[in-house]
Amino acid sequence: MKFLLILWLAACCACVAAPLPRADVATSFALTDDGVRIAFDARGSGEPTLVFVHCWCGDREFWREQLDVFAREQRVVALDLSGHGESGAHSQASIDALGGDVVAVCDALALNDVVLVGHSLGGPASLNAAARMRGRVAAVIGVETMHDVEMDVPARDIEALLASFERDFRGQMRQAVRALLPASTERDLVDWITRKACAARSNEVLAISRALIGVELPALLASANVPVRCINSAAHAPAIRPTSIEHNRKHADFDAVLIDGTGHYPQLERPEEFNRVLRGLLAGLSASRP
Repeated sequence: MKFLLILWLAACCACVAAPLPRADVATSFALTDDGVRIAFDARGSGEPTLVFVHCWCGDREFWREQLDVFAREQRVVALDLSGHGESGAHSQASIDALGGDVVAVCDALALNDVVLVGHSLGGPASLNAAARMRGRVAAVIGVETMHDVEMDVPARDIEALLASFERDFRGQMRQAVRALLPASTERDLVDWITRKACAARSNEVLAISRALIGVELPALLASANVPVRCINSAAHAPAIRPTSIEHNRKHADFDAVLIDGTGHYPQLERPEEFNRVLRGLLAGLSASRP
């Protein structure tokens, strides 16, 4: 249960089928205002462009089951947030820096009709980016994030948890991943997520978590000023908390779809179901646009 706190901080803060074959996609880089290189891939054509933003201790490969599927229909982009994957790191981590990573990629591609899809930490990063890209972002779709923006976790509890990660990053991460997935999750997927998370640059990702202490999530949600939809778990894994649509609707045009039987990585655990839900949300958002 301890990792519930880090999820709150960072995210608010079936053996998986093999990925579909695709042509090689060359990695590109965008520069943030302070000169940090942000790695991204882009493929497909058609608007709105879907910009996929990954979780804490993840990278753009966490969208491996979505990118080629949706690239058949529209342009898709996936990036590595600063401190993760092939991207550089800011000298000082912050929610503004993370949002700036997303903005930098959208600016590099001159994107003007965007739906941001953010998993966990990618959710608040996407909200921050949307607030800075008024008129260019049509909606934010969160994945396992923004469960209840009114829930409060004492800073001392978060600090204690971060200290445990500093003492034994890989050991704590292995426990965390296991707690974020139902017991029935296929071992191959558990192992893949664990390897990816344990390979994260611990100093940089922990700095990001510490920088997010005190971020006001209700204000962040409201500041996006666009419709916000979430695809969250129905809370079957030990460290997944329930989603409060009622609380979140006080601060934004908000709704959520809950996927039964999944944990913190529904896009990997149930990719076909997840893609169907995402496509449905996109259709509903499109139908409601002026």
